[in-house]
Amino acid sequence: MIRYEWVWRPDAAALKGIAGLYKAAGWWEPGDTPQRVCRMVMGSHCFLVARSGRRLVGMGRAISDRTNDGYIQDVFVRPGLRGRGVGAELVRRLALRLRIDGLGWVGLVAVGGTRPFYEGRGFRKMSGHEPMRFQA
Repeated sequence: MIRYEWVWRPDAAALKGIAGLYKAAGWWEPGDTPQRVCRMVMGSHCFLVARSGRRLVGMGRAISDRTNDGYIQDVFVRPGLRGRGVGAELVRRLALRLRIDGLGWVGLVAVGGTRPFYEGRGFRKMSGHEPMRFQA
């Protein structure tokens, strides 16, 4: 059975599990530390994990201006549990949390191949918009 938990102040065990998810997703960079993960979690609007027993099997977070706009990011589910609704539930709960907190605009950047997944959760491509990242 999968349990979903909001993480506000991660303890050492939670940080280890979350760091493991970032590593499994390929998002762990040289120089990343559990302390950095702690700052990311605590600096997020909200951070949600999926747990199977004691093991973290999925995560997602939202960042926001806490007034109007919110972005869902870092959604990841371990490969062995994909296709079972875990990612869908993470996204559903994150979007709902943002709406409950009064944010009227909720967006995300869908990486290659994930667009159908997010469209199935109510997200639509923004015509005339293109995600960009500062590289200078």
